[in-house]
Amino acid sequence: MAAVYFVVGFVLVLGAYIAFIVIVSARLGPAVSPRAYAIVERIIIGGILAGTALMFQPWLPGGLQWGFLLLLSSTLAFIVWSHVTPQRPADESSQPNVSTP
Repeated sequence: MAAVYFVVGFVLVLGAYIAFIVIVSARLGPAVSPRAYAIVERIIIGGILAGTALMFQPWLPGGLQWGFLLLLSSTLAFIVWSHVTPQRPADESSQPNVSTP
């Protein structure tokens, strides 16, 4: 019976996370500038690297716990952020070709 509760709970949490991804990607959609998108993406990747480094360092006793939480939250944020599409740059072919001598 415990397995049924686990599976139902897992499916509910997974469904809520998928709904959250859909809502965030629909809200932000192509409204994020490419520069802001790249900055947020680099911050998230930095969090993943810092979390991994904290997990494997031997000096801080709480490093494993804090590193795991940072790695988990950064990974979940990366999954959400990867579903957001930045604005497309202006099409260069639609602009007149101006040559400078």
